[in-house]
Amino acid sequence: MNSHILKFKASALALLLTLSLISCSSDEEEDKSFLEVHGGTVWKFGAPEDGLSVYAQINSAESNPFEIWVYNSTGECYDFQSITDAGSPEVLQNRENKVEIRIGGTSGEYDILTMTVSGDILRVELNSYDEGGLIDEQKFILQRTSDNVAALPICTS
Repeated sequence: MNSHILKFKASALALLLTLSLISCSSDEEEDKSFLEVHGGTVWKFGAPEDGLSVYAQINSAESNPFEIWVYNSTGECYDFQSITDAGSPEVLQNRENKVEIRIGGTSGEYDILTMTVSGDILRVELNSYDEGGLIDEQKFILQRTSDNVAALPICTS
């Protein structure tokens, strides 16, 4: 009878250890930020033949959280822009599936960019402010892509 009790206790202990390991690993995943989880992913809006094509790559660094490539139909190339070109970004919120970034200079004009991911969809909301008042609101939906942004033809002038 003692061997049955020992086997039961050993099984129960193994089950508790397994559950605690699963619990720890899911806690670690929940603690990952949007930029960590989605860093290196590429997203696309439109197509050159439609006259508008935009690629966005999310980076894992808060100092440069994303970069964009916008199709220039005149030159049949892409204009590249880093978020740092518009001023130092300030990451306001950085959770697993949502990031909020303040972009702007020292004047009263700035933008708040919010990105959320759901599956293969990136929702982007860009709110523009002047002296704290909302002056413009834009929303975009981009699709995850495996296109190689490093191979895009970049405009030279």
